[in-house]
Amino acid sequence: MLDMPELRTISGVTGVMGCLMALVMFFQRRSYPPSIHGMGHWAAAPLVGFGSALLFTLRGLVPELLSVGLANAAMFASAALFLGGTKRFFEQPLSPRAQTLLWSTGLGVLLFMRFFTGAYSIRVMVMGALLGSMGFWHAYVIWRQPVQGFATRFTTVVLLLTASIIAARTVTAPFLPPQDGLFTPAPMQVVYLLGIAFGTLLTSIGTVLMASEHLRQELERLVTRDSLTGALTRRALFTNGEAELARASRQGRPLAVLMLDLDHFKQINDKHGHLVGDRVLVDFVTRAHAVLRRPSVLGRYGGEEFVALLPDTDAAQAVAVAERLRASTCADPALPCCHVSIGVASARAADSLGTLINRADEALYQAKAQGRNRVVQESQAA
Repeated sequence: MLDMPELRTISGVTGVMGCLMALVMFFQRRSYPPSIHGMGHWAAAPLVGFGSALLFTLRGLVPELLSVGLANAAMFASAALFLGGTKRFFEQPLSPRAQTLLWSTGLGVLLFMRFFTGAYSIRVMVMGALLGSMGFWHAYVIWRQPVQGFATRFTTVVLLLTASIIAARTVTAPFLPPQDGLFTPAPMQVVYLLGIAFGTLLTSIGTVLMASEHLRQELERLVTRDSLTGALTRRALFTNGEAELARASRQGRPLAVLMLDLDHFKQINDKHGHLVGDRVLVDFVTRAHAVLRRPSVLGRYGGEEFVALLPDTDAAQAVAVAERLRASTCADPALPCCHVSIGVASARAADSLGTLINRADEALYQAKAQGRNRVVQESQAA
């Protein structure tokens, strides 16, 4: 079994690891865009944890107000900072009331640990209940996010395991032999200190992974999504379209393409200005997405022209979708009304995506020639 000096070593190593992770998070924060929130809280959390571990290690050498009261309050503050950073990261910052409650609790921990003279097990249960609740709350915040990846799952598991170790120590505290403090040699103390050490380290790693995953998603969005409308970029559209065309050919499934052009869009720009024109484009994409269903996708082909890919959709179904798009009304009634002309084409054997889009474009040309605000299928355009 580990003796007291070795338990102090674990506590000291925990602090050093926290300090190193704080430095990593600090420099990572400087290299990440400001759109990734919470990095400051995540960097401060292990640093505050380092201060807590250092004060615990100095117990007997410094006043108990520091080595017991402030050390426990700093441990609680570290957990609160981790939680606050995660809430900010997911654009769900803690309310002022919640922040006030957390800081008041931290102050209460400092005073309780300093002046309470009862059994050590009671202090363990009070602190364990607070830290365990914070850990489970933190895990719940991440778990309930709609989009889950490896980083979020990893961090959730780490938080649950750490909180479970704290809960186990809390529940067993009344039934263990009397202890004088954190460094009393006992198996549960060893498990607890190791759990806190690795929990802090792995939680910091998890937050770094979440930030990196978020950055990758932002970069991917910049490459694949039109910055104004959110539709696929032309490059992403062709990448997606070629894959869908190959799948349709391989499986013998239908595939249709819609070429869409907003009628008299230049007049809207000239009369109302380009800012209003931009809003009209965004509005059109919003209502198009409301009509289209997965796995259909919409891409911006250029200017006010868009292309919709409709996998597993035959010609008749494609025309029906196009008519729903044409008949859809502006999502924002304050914008000038803008109709749409649509050309429809269906994939044939040995088609390339370029030839398929060209046929839809020819059908669109006929829709324009016939007076706009209409749907023309390629057979009608021939």
